[in-house]
Amino acid sequence: MSTTAVKTYRDLQPDLSEVMRYAGAPKTAEPDALMLSCLEELGEIRGRLCWRQFPILRCGERMDLGFCRTSSEKLAANLKGCSSLVLFAGTLGIEIDRLLAKYGRLSPAKALWFQAIGAAGIEALCDAFCEELPDLLCGHPSLKPRYSPGFGDFGLEYQPFIFSALDCQKQIGLTLTDSLLMSPTKSVTALVGIRDEE
Repeated sequence: MSTTAVKTYRDLQPDLSEVMRYAGAPKTAEPDALMLSCLEELGEIRGRLCWRQFPILRCGERMDLGFCRTSSEKLAANLKGCSSLVLFAGTLGIEIDRLLAKYGRLSPAKALWFQAIGAAGIEALCDAFCEELPDLLCGHPSLKPRYSPGFGDFGLEYQPFIFSALDCQKQIGLTLTDSLLMSPTKSVTALVGIRDEE
């Protein structure tokens, strides 16, 4: 079991088509001028992320993931062929939350775009990390698609175990409310299975 590592990503570039999709725009729509002005107002998008590697132990229908035990069938299917995983948490910080609070009162249209930009931005953070992960693990392993609490039968009740295992508040300033919501809101937790060598 490894120690927790922290990484900072600068100048994240959210996919504009993803921003449009999160905002509910038609697939054929062109980038909106208001969206572009929101991107300019936000400026450089930065993300911080902490991660740690854990072994996977199987006992019947249950899995011991190192930070929790679960009987999730969907997660077991995702982790098939893996004997270890990487657990991570990432956040874009509080700036987008501040803009959402501001424009939630002043401009619902801008608030919608900042929501969409934040959603696409956190995806860009996850994509950047997962793209770099094989090199971080020094072995160029094959990885499974990332999997987050709230998917399938792996519920949000596992979030406290993740936050405890990664010490998210200390490492990247990410906290969990009593209702299992993350703050800042544009944040994510996930795990990535490391495929065993054939």
